[in-house]
Amino acid sequence: MLQNRRSFIRGMLAAGAMPLFPGCFSSKSYAANGKVRLAAIGCGAQGWFDLRDLARNADICEVVALCDTDIGAPHTLEALKRFPDLPRFQDFRRMFDAMADEIDAVLVATPDHSHFCAAMHAMRLGKAVYVEKPLAHSFLECELLMKAAAKYGVVTQMGNQGHSGDNFYQYRDYCERGIIKDVVKVVSHMNMQRRWHKWGGKVAGYPKADEMPKTLDWDSWLSSAPAHDFSKDLAYGEWRCWYDYGDGCMGDWGAHIIDTAHRFSLGCDLPSEVKISNLEGLNPFVFPVQDTLTMTFPATKAHGDVTLEWWEGLDNKPELPKGFRYADNKGLFPANNANDGLIDPPLKPGKEIYLADGTVWQGLSHHSTLVRVGAQDEKVPAFEKSHNSHYRNFLLAVKGEEEAKSPFSVAAPLSQVFTLGVIAQRLGRGFKFDPASKRVVGDEEANRLLAGPVPRKGWEDYYRV
Repeated sequence: MLQNRRSFIRGMLAAGAMPLFPGCFSSKSYAANGKVRLAAIGCGAQGWFDLRDLARNADICEVVALCDTDIGAPHTLEALKRFPDLPRFQDFRRMFDAMADEIDAVLVATPDHSHFCAAMHAMRLGKAVYVEKPLAHSFLECELLMKAAAKYGVVTQMGNQGHSGDNFYQYRDYCERGIIKDVVKVVSHMNMQRRWHKWGGKVAGYPKADEMPKTLDWDSWLSSAPAHDFSKDLAYGEWRCWYDYGDGCMGDWGAHIIDTAHRFSLGCDLPSEVKISNLEGLNPFVFPVQDTLTMTFPATKAHGDVTLEWWEGLDNKPELPKGFRYADNKGLFPANNANDGLIDPPLKPGKEIYLADGTVWQGLSHHSTLVRVGAQDEKVPAFEKSHNSHYRNFLLAVKGEEEAKSPFSVAAPLSQVFTLGVIAQRLGRGFKFDPASKRVVGDEEANRLLAGPVPRKGWEDYYRV
């Protein structure tokens, strides 16, 4: 059936016919009990964290299927224990072939490179999608997902959980009331140790093949991305190190740190220029050891000229504003074992927002709220605090009772900012960008990277809307 479906898709594309998957394009055909029927694509590691919190909303959510390319591996056992009687799959395409009519919404919590095809397939079937951050692996994939969400009219949410927390409501309310206005610069930083730092930028190629785990479907794990032999240094979290599979530190943390500033102070815009400095460990295969990205957002009717800075690397830290006070970092992300690649840093992941009048607001990542630099003991103005979690917000949006807080119309441009940063990191140089045409100016190598790698054979049809 899977091959027949692929043949059908190719024939429809050749004939210029759309939609690719005819049928219901509403995600509101719930089970008889009125609950959202949820399938999980990725149920270990972050996928288990998401699935567990979605399932806690048992009054409106029913988990109906588990899919993981490595199902049965140790990191998936918690999900299998929690849902022992559900259908299990290794390939999301086979899951949809078997039970598409029994699914209303899908969680996609897989490595960065494999978000796109799973989300696109689900949306074409009219399913609501919750996709982990960053939204996709390339600029083009983000663009196509945004267009597909509009075309198919489904509910969408990116998994930057803080975008439904106090941080979201405070920033929104302060902008609406003029407390935060005339932003001229946003300085963001994430200076924790990353997995690729252990290699010091000295990687000469892809790792040699390891013995394949019996639980793993490596071909499905690769999705549309370039094929390399299985290695423990490519999988199991290490994928984030490699340009072929991950979006690095900014893709991992940017959605938790700069999301509100990008939405409310920058109007979800794209930059006109990307610069890179303080670069160490430039490598064609893995991310740098450190760098600073500086992006220029030209003035619009909604905002003036704004500069966004992103600092990463253990010792690559911005000059902090006068009056800045370090928060107590104890227990931020303590290294529970020597291999998790995280340490408790002296500067927490966060941002400083510089206003034209000289005021600076300081904020941390995820749900953390803002305080005014130099006045941290000052009581901040009130803001809305009555809200649902990011997970419940998504489920209620699927039911038509709320608006999703991080839909693809917001999440895709934000993730495109990350992919532009990745291009500068990969090339080791900056470039000018035209936000109107969404093209790099005068740099064809950078333009090619906007599209990402050529999809592997059998996955090409997903790259059309």
